[in-house]
Amino acid sequence: MIRSIFLFVLIMISAKLVFSSQISGTVKDKSGEGIPGVNVYVKDTYDGATTNLSGEFMFESREIGNQTVVFSFIGFKTIEKIVDIGSSIKVNIILIEEINKLNGVVITAGAFEASDESKSVVFKSLDIATTAGATADIAGALNTLPGTTTNGETGRLFVRGGTAEETKAFINGMMVRNFYSASPNNIPTRSRFSPFLFKGTYFSAGGYSAEYGQALSSILSLNSIDTPTESKTDLSFMSVGGGISHTQQFKNSGVNAQFNYTNLDPYMGLVEQDFDWENGYTSNSGTMMYWKTINKTDKLKFYANYDRSAFILNKPNINHPSTPDRVDLSNKNIYLNTSYFKPVGKESMIFSGVSFGRMIEDIGFNKDVVNEKETVIHFKIYYNTQLKSNVGVKVGGEVISSGKKQAFRDENNDEYNADFQNAVSAGFVETDIYVTKNITFRTGLRLSNYSLLNKSKLSPRLSMAYGTGEFSQLSLAYGTFHQLPENDILLRSNSIDFEESEHYLMNYQVMKNRRIFRVEAYYKEYKNLVKFDEVDTFNPLSYNNLGEGYAKGIDILWKDDQTIKSGQYWISYSYIDTKRNFRDYPVRATPTFAAKHNLSLVYKYFIKEWKTQVGTTFSFNSGRPYNDPNSLDFNDGKTRYFSNLSFNFAYLPKQHIVIYCSATNLLGRDNVFGYEFEADSGVDGIYDSKAIGQAAKRFLFLGIFITLTKDKTTNQLENL
Repeated sequence: MIRSIFLFVLIMISAKLVFSSQISGTVKDKSGEGIPGVNVYVKDTYDGATTNLSGEFMFESREIGNQTVVFSFIGFKTIEKIVDIGSSIKVNIILIEEINKLNGVVITAGAFEASDESKSVVFKSLDIATTAGATADIAGALNTLPGTTTNGETGRLFVRGGTAEETKAFINGMMVRNFYSASPNNIPTRSRFSPFLFKGTYFSAGGYSAEYGQALSSILSLNSIDTPTESKTDLSFMSVGGGISHTQQFKNSGVNAQFNYTNLDPYMGLVEQDFDWENGYTSNSGTMMYWKTINKTDKLKFYANYDRSAFILNKPNINHPSTPDRVDLSNKNIYLNTSYFKPVGKESMIFSGVSFGRMIEDIGFNKDVVNEKETVIHFKIYYNTQLKSNVGVKVGGEVISSGKKQAFRDENNDEYNADFQNAVSAGFVETDIYVTKNITFRTGLRLSNYSLLNKSKLSPRLSMAYGTGEFSQLSLAYGTFHQLPENDILLRSNSIDFEESEHYLMNYQVMKNRRIFRVEAYYKEYKNLVKFDEVDTFNPLSYNNLGEGYAKGIDILWKDDQTIKSGQYWISYSYIDTKRNFRDYPVRATPTFAAKHNLSLVYKYFIKEWKTQVGTTFSFNSGRPYNDPNSLDFNDGKTRYFSNLSFNFAYLPKQHIVIYCSATNLLGRDNVFGYEFEADSGVDGIYDSKAIGQAAKRFLFLGIFITLTKDKTTNQLENL
């Protein structure tokens, strides 16, 4: 009996070794083209083959009966087909593309991203920090991008015909109300926040996500750095102050604390200034960041910033030249931000965050005194999930509570008090649909309610991207956007409506071999802009929402990190045609902050033999309009063109020491940003004028930066 069983088994094994079946066929895509390189095999065996250039395959298998044949290729859905193997068979298969956010085209209309992660990134984080002329100011670096107009007397972001107040800033998704430090009129400010603490910068010049509201023109979203990889101490010795920073790494967490002190008095004693600074600008600021990884996946981030600044300035006034205006300002600002990221399964994530901001400012203007206090609290939560491989959904809500109080006392001790309080409650939903590898849609809807107005508003958003080639794509975007009038308006009248803009964008982009070409055309329509009577600004009844306007233009960017070894450069150009009738404008006119032509050229080069990085930036615009009361037409004056050539270099005498120097407006061009006119005309009927110019012809900076680590190889070069 045992002998018979043994012989039967031996015969069956021999049959399997002798007899085999041939499996052949073709694998094509849905257009009928053969797909080369597809893996075809019998499941749980070593029998299989790979398709040739025509998508054909052939192999032999000694398996018999019903077997599962697998067809697998990256970018396509895997197919398993049951076939009866007993003789030679032929199997023809059509593979369907597996579309998801990893291989689909990315919507780029309106967006510039600076990070080291996103595949759609135009700039690296390093590009923002090392731009000559920006002096490590976030807004200064972004002003070299297309869509912006340099306003040298403010230092803020003016985007595509919008005011600086129409661009809102966010840190880790949470609103920052007072993004810029305090400064007197016609003297540039800078961001309160160090760019070195952020790993990613997302700057949208229009058509941005439904997650963000309260901005008519653009948003700036900053993503703070993650848990540090090493412990280190950074020391900074600068011509305008100094700073110390320490980062401590723990097993699943880290903390960074830094303190900076700025005092411009010694510098302004050496470099001639056009203004009389009784006490130069001084500030002390501190920042603390904490990171923690919880349960190996959840991430907690905490960010805190405090700064206090003050100055006293005697500023000339054309109406009384012998007695300048005395401006005495003290500003305190605190910003707290906490965010929590929690993965849910493999394809979902929950974000929750809260931020708190408070600014207290005391201003003395001659014998008048103004005291202001502003508070903003922001709560946000959203759920982001991948419903299918090609469908992603983000749904969430937020509450932004803001208020401001102002107390004004004039030289006669007469007092005027004003305040307002508002809460914006909003819900938003956004869906990304990857139709094919070359077509992506994003639909968004935002519903906002304003407690101050007791009104709600729906804001639809729609955008798409179409891959026109392996390295190129076309993007389109549309959206409506709303925001409350600015605080100085709400303190006068809180019975006016929200302002509105409508964006249309078309973008074409090519990214190949570390080179980027972008061209974007846009049209913006403004509605319900606030207007008021110039001579009756304290009368709430003089305010209305009858203002309107438009902005249209084209932005071009060319960036090349490939052609020049150890070097990179970019060229940006913007053309804008914009007019609006708002605030105290009597007619529709080009606003004073908009220049028709804007150009920036940025170049950076690293000289390895000298351990030196050099950079230069040239900025130009064709001049901006201003209103001349001696003319019959409103805002028909035009300043001469603006230009600024800046230079910087960083030298490493040792691996952990950096000597850094920069010069802004190296050639000392006397740029003019507009004109002030006398309140009354002279006996000849002519209003005399005074140019609004620069506080100094140049700004020179020198610093030594030392990093202390165990191996003494880390430095701050990438932060400069």
